[in-house]
Amino acid sequence: MDKKLISARIDDLFDMCARRGTAVFSSFLDGGEAAFADDVFHISRSENAMLFGGYDGAERKMLGVFPEWEEKDGASFPITVIRFDAPKFRALTHRDYLGTLMSLGIDRSKTGDILTDETGAYVMAESGISDYILNNINKIANAGVKGRVISAADFVPPKPKTQVKQCVSASERLDAVIAAVYGISRSQSERLVKDGGVKVNHRETLSGSALLDEGDLVSVKGMGRFVFKSADGATMKGRLHITVLKYI
Repeated sequence: MDKKLISARIDDLFDMCARRGTAVFSSFLDGGEAAFADDVFHISRSENAMLFGGYDGAERKMLGVFPEWEEKDGASFPITVIRFDAPKFRALTHRDYLGTLMSLGIDRSKTGDILTDETGAYVMAESGISDYILNNINKIANAGVKGRVISAADFVPPKPKTQVKQCVSASERLDAVIAAVYGISRSQSERLVKDGGVKVNHRETLSGSALLDEGDLVSVKGMGRFVFKSADGATMKGRLHITVLKYI
């Protein structure tokens, strides 16, 4: 992530909004970029700017900057929800949909989250390219698909596939929890953190001693991600019973 470039682009958005007197929007930022924007520019506390990805809880988001006299609103964002219906006999993955979009020459910053379910997927896309996507995609991974636009009012995001896991951890430290959740040694989890393979709430975290709070999202490169739910008391040996929600 080029933090200087992202900072410059965000500065440009605020300047552009001031000059034009109209709302302006970035392309989609990934989770890390959106978190960086919030940390540096305090977007979540701003009165005239917000991050939005087409639905509450989106990972990839646009930054919208609004003039002082205009109320910030997610409905103003140029985001179109595209639904692809796939054959029931063919289970298509996130990678299948993303690969097809990339094969059309569409930059990843032009599309947001891709949410798959048993019968297809929802794609968040910049409104300006929605027709191009619909007109050029009728097959994904050699499976015929049908695309259509879904109104924001009718869109209900599918729930991610998760499972509750309860285990015992030495403490609420990041490295200890990772070791417990994935069944690896403490030294292995420490190395993952130090090598930059771990993010907490989309932010790279290089300290294994960082303490996790309820609701923290932990992403571990090559292993997956989980939400830290709770620490529910100690064992006879002073270790903690913890509960996490693993994405599967």
